[in-house]
Amino acid sequence: MRFIEACHPSHPLGLSRRQFLGGAGAACLALLSKRGVAAEAAALAPPRFLLQWGRPGKGEGEFSACIGISIGRNDEVYTAEFRNERVQRFTTEGKFLSSFGVRPHAGGLAVDDEGVVYVAHWNSNKVAAYSPEGKLLREWGKMGTADGEFRLPGSIALGPDGLLYVPDQGNSRVQVFTRAGEFVRKWGQLGSEPGQFGGGQGAGGRFAGPQFVAFDRAGNVYTTDAALDRVQKFTAQGELLAYWGNESAEPGGFGPPPKNKDGSPGMGGPISICLDEQDRVWVSATNNRAQQFSNDGKYLRGVGGEGAAPGQFHLPHGIALDSRGCLYVSDTMNARIQKFAVE
Repeated sequence: MRFIEACHPSHPLGLSRRQFLGGAGAACLALLSKRGVAAEAAALAPPRFLLQWGRPGKGEGEFSACIGISIGRNDEVYTAEFRNERVQRFTTEGKFLSSFGVRPHAGGLAVDDEGVVYVAHWNSNKVAAYSPEGKLLREWGKMGTADGEFRLPGSIALGPDGLLYVPDQGNSRVQVFTRAGEFVRKWGQLGSEPGQFGGGQGAGGRFAGPQFVAFDRAGNVYTTDAALDRVQKFTAQGELLAYWGNESAEPGGFGPPPKNKDGSPGMGGPISICLDEQDRVWVSATNNRAQQFSNDGKYLRGVGGEGAAPGQFHLPHGIALDSRGCLYVSDTMNARIQKFAVE
């Protein structure tokens, strides 16, 4: 999970400019040509704004630091809030259905076919499972580096293999568990080489590892890495297949990063990720965009721009697609959910 000072009062801004080790900014990241970008993007219509809901607050349908978004049964929309410490459930039109409180520091979430809700609790270094009514069923994890331990687990996703994948940000790895919380496997380490995470960040930091994960139809795993402005594609066993991204402000880029209070560049990059039925990849980023790529990293189209008007964002985090292909974006600092038609 990428989280900035405005969303996280316990972590004052002290963000340094990103660092790239061993020329990772050039050598490790696959850059897209402007000509190729324009040709691909021209073939597809941009996402069309449909509706939005939410405002700052603690009431029903209001948000404070909404990080996670997931689609459950009947296309119901689930959200997880860092500050309000709760999960809310909505219809596809944004009508409030229910909510329940969760452990502190909720980040990303996932919902299984039985309505069980899994939440990554970032600063609490835990993962928890809740019944559809919000009863705590089980939780696991503690601060540490051993198997099943976490340092800032920012999100969680349910794979097509029925296993839970947790981006363990501070430990620069992905951990995999059964839905009962049993450790299965892991991969990743701190570094800038392909297959590694975090670049020049210090071990244990919130930018030292993958942010969110998602899956294609074959079960391959896609991760975002904000420190290195890239997406990486792995097999379910953690074998690297591909990677792409850059920190430019051009279409397809994940920059520029957000600014610190003093106007200097902070840390930022790609955050959340999801795939459609054609295995095309949607990525949200701190440059206030949601962008779509082909499965091999070619930019296709996007939506966004800094602001509060429909179709604009202020530090979007979670993104998800429903069964009809509509795109939902958690517009975190605007305290709202936006829905788009993707045609």
